[in-house]
Amino acid sequence: MDYLNQMIDENEDIVYRNRINSPSFGRVFPTTQSQGPAGPSSSSNRRNPEERPIHSAENRDIPLNAQQEWDLNEALRASISEKQRNQNSRNPRSSRYRHEDDEDEEDVPQAKWNKLEADLKELSIFLKNQQAEKALETRPDKKYRNLVESEKSIKIFSKKDSGYRILQEQRSEKEQLEIDFSNFEMLKFAFSRHPEVLNMDWNPMEVQIFYKIDRFIGDNEETAFRQGALSVAMDFENFPPNLTWRGRGNEGLVMLRPVVIDGVAVLNATLPDDSPQPFYGIAPEMPIYQEILNLPVKAVFDVIMNFVIRGHKTCVFLPKYYKNYITPGRISKVDDLVAFRKLIDLGLIKFLENREGRESWNWFLEISRIVDQTGSVFVSSLDYRRKPEDQKYEKPSDRIIQPIFWNTFDRVMVLEPSIRYKDENDNSFRTITAEQVLQFAEPDDERAQLGEQLYLDKQIELICHLCQLYPTKSMHKVSIQQLLHLVVRANSNFDMPGMNLETYLGMCERFGNHQNDAEDFVDDNNSNV
Repeated sequence: MDYLNQMIDENEDIVYRNRINSPSFGRVFPTTQSQGPAGPSSSSNRRNPEERPIHSAENRDIPLNAQQEWDLNEALRASISEKQRNQNSRNPRSSRYRHEDDEDEEDVPQAKWNKLEADLKELSIFLKNQQAEKALETRPDKKYRNLVESEKSIKIFSKKDSGYRILQEQRSEKEQLEIDFSNFEMLKFAFSRHPEVLNMDWNPMEVQIFYKIDRFIGDNEETAFRQGALSVAMDFENFPPNLTWRGRGNEGLVMLRPVVIDGVAVLNATLPDDSPQPFYGIAPEMPIYQEILNLPVKAVFDVIMNFVIRGHKTCVFLPKYYKNYITPGRISKVDDLVAFRKLIDLGLIKFLENREGRESWNWFLEISRIVDQTGSVFVSSLDYRRKPEDQKYEKPSDRIIQPIFWNTFDRVMVLEPSIRYKDENDNSFRTITAEQVLQFAEPDDERAQLGEQLYLDKQIELICHLCQLYPTKSMHKVSIQQLLHLVVRANSNFDMPGMNLETYLGMCERFGNHQNDAEDFVDDNNSNV
């Protein structure tokens, strides 16, 4: 019966000390480790077969047939090595592909070079003619298809557009005109009592707002609206919205909670009810493009604007998937490049990544952890809550407020900051008020830091930047009018990019000093409430 006597060397490698009869499992190649005197020598000390001594009494423990097999293996190894050396000598780079610097390449016949040159010229002429035909195309559908196929175009897949829609990297003339006219209407109100603006007529509702603003400034003194003042909160419970001072007299300041917006949940709120939930059960860092994950930037913008007007420091968190929002194929993951880039530049959008590479990393749980650490207002979706029956509504991450988007052309948003739920203990309904959701309950809460508060100058600056992205409508428009008029009337001298007096006077020359009828003004602002 064939067998092997084995020994373990100092590196825990198996070496063969003795062999009796020819092993039945085939040839045995030598190991690369040094052996004891009874076994074969290492490769560095190996002798050629013809140099080996004939078996004698000193090595009669090695059978003759084993020695012959060893020699055969050595000869086979030498043959393979020689073949490899010959192949490498023919191609010094040991590669199946030739390199232009290889000296021993075979000469290509000149006829083949001539054929290749002719083929390349023919291809070049064909491509030039194809581009010329595209430039002369007159049919709108074909012209648009040519633009979509262009490597310079950035597009997004849209079912509503029955295919790809080309995205622009700047506002069109029509879009910019709508934005400018919307801003003109707000600035007309904001500067209506400025000394350089004369002969202004006001409707009854505007007169009422002026009276409230003057009283608001008088109650808190004009110097209270200078650099370093905290933001002014807007109360949306009534129309028109009311300015709310953040001082409580002897009770101290009202500390507003920062706002954390779950961008994935905002996307989910804009999808049909039967759509799968984005990033539910899949990695939020997946690089694969999916059409259902196209981010509606206007919806994100509306939520941001809502809380900036309310006076909160606001931030939207998005998965790493949107960090590289344009794929190598020039397909966009967001539906508005201009607004998305601006929101990133303003620091209103941040990307949350799994930097530790934890397998248990979960998007919703990670956002919830940030909310609890900072005591923030949590704008998300109940659809991502894994165990709704366990909610006690005690932690900030339990108090989720959800934006609702009406399926209209403008996609009007409704967001109610109060929470109503059923108490399972006594089957009664309980309400967490908007004040409890939006404000720190205890002024000495260690999370209620001044660094997490929005200041008035920054609030006005952000609002002015945001007004350059979309036409402002609904309650937001009336609120911004009051905030801008407040700082103008109080002589705050804040930076108002794109919304200052010089801008307004230039708009007057473009649009004229149009006056809105009071009834039209009210109808316009109530239509989208």
